[in-house]
Amino acid sequence: MRHVTRFLIALLLALVIPAGASATDFEDMDICLGRQLLARMLCKDPIEVSYVAQIRQDLYLFSVFYANREARFFVGVGGKYIRVQGKEFQKMTRTIPYHFDATAKCAVVDYSSPDCPTNERIVCCSQKTVEEQLDDKFWNRPIPELLEEDLRRALQDTDTTKQEDKEKANQQRPPSQNPEQTPDQQAQ
Repeated sequence: MRHVTRFLIALLLALVIPAGASATDFEDMDICLGRQLLARMLCKDPIEVSYVAQIRQDLYLFSVFYANREARFFVGVGGKYIRVQGKEFQKMTRTIPYHFDATAKCAVVDYSSPDCPTNERIVCCSQKTVEEQLDDKFWNRPIPELLEEDLRRALQDTDTTKQEDKEKANQQRPPSQNPEQTPDQQAQ
């Protein structure tokens, strides 16, 4: 009977949570959201909430010490909602809206619990790729530094071009007109 109940809960969550969320590709962000939101709901520190496993895409299992024992909670992230349901505490079910910013790859949740004094927004961002980190590093520099770097590159390019032009000119001259050759080399 217990296994049937678990199966029905998982099936219920699978049917209730809409598929195709814009944040589904960001598993690390979903886990962060689940941990932060569950901690806020239970008025716990997020460090006390442990990620256990991914049940399926967008459905995660968390564990936390609650009501004098270890309790497990399902957290589903999908569509524009996060659904939290207690595995042992089935009456504790919440559906909370959230906003996903695709350009910043961050999710923002406005949720407060009357039992918990914290009213800050929950913000979780996905890890950035190496290319995105380099872009951020580039654009977060002061403009004078960027201009100075461009100037150095331009000056290096002109110095290189001048040297190449000089070498080409020396190669195109007849040996008698090449000033870099000694008189002995010109006689040969």
